[in-house]
Amino acid sequence: MKVELLTSHTELLHLERRWEELAALDRRDGFFRTPRWYHAWMRHIRPDARPFVPVVLEDDGSVIGLAPLCLLKFRDLGFSLDAVSWGGREVVSGDYLDVVAPQEQKSEVCRAILEFLWRHSSRWNLLALGELLEDSDVYRAVETFGKRAGVELHRQEERICPYIALPDNFDTYLRTLSSSTRYNIRRRMREVEKQGGCVTCHTLPHELQTHLDTLIRLHLARWRQQHLPGTLSRPGFREFLLDICGAPCQVHQVRLYLLCQDGQAVAALLAFAFGDSLLYYQAGWDPSSPLASHSPALVLMAQSIRDANAHKMVYYDFLRGDESYKSHWTKTYRTTATLLTARTWLAKEYLRFLRTKDRFKELIAAYCSHKAMQRPIGNSAHRPIEG
Repeated sequence: MKVELLTSHTELLHLERRWEELAALDRRDGFFRTPRWYHAWMRHIRPDARPFVPVVLEDDGSVIGLAPLCLLKFRDLGFSLDAVSWGGREVVSGDYLDVVAPQEQKSEVCRAILEFLWRHSSRWNLLALGELLEDSDVYRAVETFGKRAGVELHRQEERICPYIALPDNFDTYLRTLSSSTRYNIRRRMREVEKQGGCVTCHTLPHELQTHLDTLIRLHLARWRQQHLPGTLSRPGFREFLLDICGAPCQVHQVRLYLLCQDGQAVAALLAFAFGDSLLYYQAGWDPSSPLASHSPALVLMAQSIRDANAHKMVYYDFLRGDESYKSHWTKTYRTTATLLTARTWLAKEYLRFLRTKDRFKELIAAYCSHKAMQRPIGNSAHRPIEG
């Protein structure tokens, strides 16, 4: 087993088919590790980043694994560091990022890549591996390598990722929910239908490209009502999504759901079907629509979950975030975190600043908790916890 480093898009182009095959081996979590996600992000979100992809080869030259990494400027707390990080993470919220390799060889491939990166560490200050599943091989490999090599590690950005383990059909799933939640979902679906609402699902590239601007418009309308910009307004995001949706793909399918009334789209939801999972990605709705009071996003989410059931998918994944609406649909979740590894003095200083910042936040939280406990019970306002 040996490791080679690819640092140009031309080199990666020759590897693309094998890369897709390796990503597809993880039928639950491989989507954000695909070459299309990586290249679209590099083109439209971080064109300043450079490929930095270690490829693991068998003795006969066959590729058995790779890490979809890149070399970029990492800026935080006044620091500017040369960092190695996953491609496809920031802005577009790629989740479950990882090395791609057959499961039975994953641990060995992860160790080989980490040892290779450390031998070539003169090119970087910080190794920033984000959105790692806590029980993943790469997470364990980084922790083990850090302890063995005596290098500084810092864990941050712990996030929950709610998901539904789908039963055989949609009605069975609904029966797992509380009676009030089940009633509300069915009522909203009936109300929207009575008001003339109609849900369509678009999967063909030309349809997706036609309707993608509708999703963006509705997403921005929903957030501007709250005087917030909305994620999809960020530079390059529209072009990134057009790239993802723009051509048929062997390993995933893009699904764009539209809720229309009188021929006008009033809500939209974007999801990615990959292997055994349907991944909910973004949504939006028109706050001025007559259907806005009937929870149009809830109706689209219910339809997308029903479709996941109909297509015999195993998981419906809400991805990162603890937004309260997710807890109405499921109580199960996984946890991801970011591991930072410092090589140089400057990077170690950055980790020291992070630890100081974290400690300060803990002290503030403890102080607020202490003050809350000192309030007279008679003045407390009792209200149900959302979700």
